[in-house]
Amino acid sequence: MASHDELIVGVGAVVHDRTHPTRESMLRAAQVANVVHEDWMQDWPVEVSDPQRLDEFVGLLVANKAEWELTYWLLNLVLASASERDDLHERDELLVAALVAVWEATSACAIAQTFEYWASPGEDPDKSFAVTPCVREVQRRIRHGLG
Repeated sequence: MASHDELIVGVGAVVHDRTHPTRESMLRAAQVANVVHEDWMQDWPVEVSDPQRLDEFVGLLVANKAEWELTYWLLNLVLASASERDDLHERDELLVAALVAVWEATSACAIAQTFEYWASPGEDPDKSFAVTPCVREVQRRIRHGLG
């Protein structure tokens, strides 16, 4: 049974109520990823995403997966960068495995919400983000315990 600070999401996935990453964690993520952060940036991870640095960002994400707030920002940076890749299908399995590992390390509500956003539920994958099929596979594996 889930404790009072957990939510059940999907079938069998327990999510810890970690929903609001701090501004400080965003600044730290920018420093870790060596990307700029300016106060005027409304959607920071999208604004600084870089498809050419995707593998580097995935490495940083996995290396910092135990820190859910840092993971939240790096995850969004990874997904925004991945969504700009033309060759994403060649990286599918590595990306999916990394994202599932991040989930298993954090189980944070903010991470589940991020996956839900990028999965674009109810949308045709051809009309969604390039990374949508990968994120849907991540969700499927999480629901079925196939990490």
